[in-house]
Amino acid sequence: MAVRIRLMRMGRKKLPLYRIVVADSKAPRDGRYIEIIGRYNPLPKKAEVVVDEGRLFKWLDDGANMSDTVKNLMRQQGLTLKYELIKRDADEATVNKELQKWEMARQERDKRIQEAKASKKAAAPEQQQLEPEAEAEAKVESKAETKVEAEAEAEGKTEAAPAPAAEEATAQPEEEVVEPKKEEAAAPEAKADPVETDAASETPAEEPEQDAAAESKDEK
Repeated sequence: MAVRIRLMRMGRKKLPLYRIVVADSKAPRDGRYIEIIGRYNPLPKKAEVVVDEGRLFKWLDDGANMSDTVKNLMRQQGLTLKYELIKRDADEATVNKELQKWEMARQERDKRIQEAKASKKAAAPEQQQLEPEAEAEAKVESKAETKVEAEAEAEGKTEAAPAPAAEEATAQPEEEVVEPKKEEAAAPEAKADPVETDAASETPAEEPEQDAAAESKDEK
């Protein structure tokens, strides 16, 4: 049978109280148990943990496993460190010395935690006062940026408006210059046409002279 050291919930609704029990690992959480070896009360500011060390170590020697929650509670009480030292066959003086070191380290850690909490509480009102000021400054900066962007867009539009008129003014002289060239080029062609018509009109006049010469030869 696998044995497990775990919590069993007691107490009322929203007022929990737990027993530290040794039970079969297959039994339900609040079901049958083998032995009660302690209790755990999480309601006070500093949680209360009471454990029978002798029975705890005895069950651990027999192969019982602790649940994660119980293991954390035993670590907070220094019992896991003590059990490891006992398993290493450390004498009582060494065990007490190591436990004193552990207790001093825990007190220093708790002291640092309390100081951090106190500094955080002291800084909270100042931060609350600074937050509205920072928000107001951010709003003013955003308004100034939008105003500058609007002015830049207006300037860009005014600069871009005269450009088409200037292009039209430059395009009109080019058309006037090109058109006279076309008229001048057409003028020589018009002059050349009368020459061709005169030549065409002169060529038929030679034919009667040739006919008269032929008639005189026949008369002779």
